[in-house]
Amino acid sequence: MNKLSLSMFQAVLFDLDGTVYYGSKMIDGANDTIRFFREKGKRIFFVTNNSTKTRKQVYEKLKRMGIDAYLDEVLTSGFIAATYALKSGMKDIYIFGSSNLAHEFHEAGIPVNQTEEAENLLIGYNPDITYAELAQAARIALKAKKVIACNRERMYPGEDAKLMPGCGAMTAPIEWCANRKCDIVLGKPNTFMVEFLVEHVEIPAAQMLVIGDTYESDIEMAKHAGCKSILLDKAENKKNDTIVVKSIKEVRDYFSYEEK
Repeated sequence: MNKLSLSMFQAVLFDLDGTVYYGSKMIDGANDTIRFFREKGKRIFFVTNNSTKTRKQVYEKLKRMGIDAYLDEVLTSGFIAATYALKSGMKDIYIFGSSNLAHEFHEAGIPVNQTEEAENLLIGYNPDITYAELAQAARIALKAKKVIACNRERMYPGEDAKLMPGCGAMTAPIEWCANRKCDIVLGKPNTFMVEFLVEHVEIPAAQMLVIGDTYESDIEMAKHAGCKSILLDKAENKKNDTIVVKSIKEVRDYFSYEEK
């Protein structure tokens, strides 16, 4: 096994669903792996496409699980959406997503407009959508200046690792019905989360390691951003552009220990 040197990295970015936990249950070995990198002096960040919870709620969930975490280490696609809207001056936004996603925007001081007169549309993950809400969002998309999505994730591993439809299940019908693609997709595999960290913690992308369980979101983001990556895959399907391990417990075995 060719081991990686820890000196290559300043920061480690952990996906959450399927990497650190399944629903309400932490994955065996996740906390030990996070602690391993902390003890080696690496910055830790948690990056998730899930926009149903606010950044603070995800942080609180990690703490309840016994995982050492800090609020500013958590990046959700909802938080990145709010950051993007604030930076680009977007206003008058209809949020087709969870109430927590709307709260994330309120916390950032961004006005939302939950009527059909809204000028812009944000699509986020919401397992409780109704047909009426879908219809209203589609009508807004027909005339919106911008349609942005938290992500287009197909599936994600929920409670007991059961695969569940992701935000793509909310994004695709609106794109189809309105006959337009989203102008911007902010979550993985796009690189906005990495770009946010490069700007705010001043760590080059090349010195970040991404650990995740989904090739088309986690590993593609790492590849596009110029980060190294490790894919968790129980079948250990070989990939030429990333290290593949069966479980998060095996991640530490890929690093040399010469650094103090």
